[in-house]
Amino acid sequence: MKRIDCAHRVFVLLGIASVLSMATTAFAQGAGNGSAPPRDPPYIASPALSRNTASTIPGAAALTVATDWPTFGMDRQRSGYNAVERVLNAGNVSQLHAHWTTDIGGPITTQPTLITGVSINGKPTDVVYAATWSGRIVALNAATGAVIWSVQAPTVQTRCGNFNASQGFVGTIGTPTLDRRTNRIYVVTGYGFLHALDLSTGADVMPWVQLLDAANASPKTIVFGSPTLSGSDIYIATASPCDVRPYHGQIVRVSTTNGAILQRWYTTGATGPDGGGIWGPGGVSISPNGRWVYTATGNAFPDAQNAPYAEHVVRLTTDLKLDAANAPPLSTTIDVDFGATPLLFQTAACHPMLAAMQKTGRLYIYDRNTLADGPIYSFQIGRSTPAGNFIGLPAFDPVLNRIYLGNPVDSSSGIVRHGLVALSVQSDCSVAIAWNLPVGVNSAGQNPSISPIVANGVVYYADGIGSEVFAVDARSGAQLWATNNLPAADRVTGGIFTSPTVVNGQLFVAGSDHKIHAYGL
Repeated sequence: MKRIDCAHRVFVLLGIASVLSMATTAFAQGAGNGSAPPRDPPYIASPALSRNTASTIPGAAALTVATDWPTFGMDRQRSGYNAVERVLNAGNVSQLHAHWTTDIGGPITTQPTLITGVSINGKPTDVVYAATWSGRIVALNAATGAVIWSVQAPTVQTRCGNFNASQGFVGTIGTPTLDRRTNRIYVVTGYGFLHALDLSTGADVMPWVQLLDAANASPKTIVFGSPTLSGSDIYIATASPCDVRPYHGQIVRVSTTNGAILQRWYTTGATGPDGGGIWGPGGVSISPNGRWVYTATGNAFPDAQNAPYAEHVVRLTTDLKLDAANAPPLSTTIDVDFGATPLLFQTAACHPMLAAMQKTGRLYIYDRNTLADGPIYSFQIGRSTPAGNFIGLPAFDPVLNRIYLGNPVDSSSGIVRHGLVALSVQSDCSVAIAWNLPVGVNSAGQNPSISPIVANGVVYYADGIGSEVFAVDARSGAQLWATNNLPAADRVTGGIFTSPTVVNGQLFVAGSDHKIHAYGL
């Protein structure tokens, strides 16, 4: 493995008080030597539901345990990791072929989500959920692609070029979040309205919640990230309308019991200044013990563009009180926003960690126990670009202790090529390049980094403007499969601007061609 340029800070604990403080923080983070699980446990379907999945999903006869993919990145830590997948593996993924394709009526930037065994007309059915910029929210039969229900939500007309693909209309951008316990799908539409729909029928089950307060209601905003469900509360992060001023980023905590807004936290304070949007596709991330909310923020517009908590990595309590924050040193590059949600991860040998990708092309890694002290490593993955392409977040594989992330453009040094990058977390908690696979388009233009996912020894990576999905051996970095090797009719067209999903022996891809594509054995 080769090391890459990094800024490494060693933290030394001095005295009994410091040791006790560190231990207390580690416990609070859900950290350290088995004190708490390193990530949310996945849903394990009952034997009866698992048998139903194995018998109905094409090519999944070997499945013994089914699971859900309920939110962007699989869990509240946004790990992008499916621990339950056993059907697809490095030995058979080259055999993937199209199962079905369904046009859902508009451009899609929502990662396909899935619940196993939803009751549809009294019959357990595996259901895929998606939403479009055009306002359509759909439930699809995972086995056939048939539309089970469809809801047309309100859209808003924007004045910016970001949404030309939908004639300027905006319905849903961020991935809906599913709750099997209450049989609900939570989805944000238009200018910040939260909806709760019945998973089985699509019917409204809670009055719409307008997320913006009166003081910030005009101009309104757009939610780019997935809602984050934690217990009976849900957290939604706001960005801006059309990526233009004025705007006022915030996190809103909403009760799913009655739709009440419980708290707000503003990146730049309740009265401004302008800016501080939260852009990450995963919204906020939450520690496995449910005690801490993490976010990474965009720039403000006073003289100090990172004031007061703009361009920071931030930890909040569940009631949105500030606990810790850090802003890396300002650079002279064009766009130094954090455009991505923090990834929370942990290996057996290390403290709980956090990885956040900045639009400069630099990846920052923090020890979550010492977040306010700054990053312990930083890596220049790619080049800073005027387009601010680094908006994706990494995935983490706890089997190999590796971080996977997309890179849209070769680094200036030439050390890291475009495509897919794997970083290995060593036993001493240092980080090194494991491999780097140059695939997809190498461009500093409008070429956003799409978050990869990993399941059962395979990394799945979508190249945004290249409209191609790759399956890669997680250990070796060898390419195993790509959609462009399929017949033309089975490929995705028009760009892929969200992560694929792998669950229960199927690969689901959402395209700007208005279609959900399902692949399997």
